[in-house]
Amino acid sequence: PPSKKYDKKTLQKAHERFDEVKAGKGGLVMDVYAGAPEGSKLFFVGKIGHDIKTPPDAALTALQHLLKPHACFLQPALNAYADKLVWAIARGNSEVEVAKGEEAATFVEPMPAKATHRPGFAPEWYEPGEEGFYIRRDA
Repeated sequence: PPSKKYDKKTLQKAHERFDEVKAGKGGLVMDVYAGAPEGSKLFFVGKIGHDIKTPPDAALTALQHLLKPHACFLQPALNAYADKLVWAIARGNSEVEVAKGEEAATFVEPMPAKATHRPGFAPEWYEPGEEGFYIRRDA
């Protein structure tokens, strides 16, 4: 089974899996955002690659061991909400459209994942001094 640690090696493996899924037949990509329960911003965390047999909310669950700590690494203020983060997804590579309000991000609750659900994760990284990409949360 894949490692559940949040470290460079596990992130690399998750990124390799993302590339495999994305390149494979029927591979789907979605953008993932996280925020504080009552916060006004949802921060872009990265991209998830999953196959047609893996529902988006199950892919989110299968990757929680990476998504939660990565969201908090990118945005340290989210650490206080690590176990209560809210999650939203959007069509892959739609960050600009979502930011402009031309496309919606959908809130999702993680759901049980099966052992056969093997999504990949392409994490977002910031350049030094960069605050990160976020979208405004609709009330």
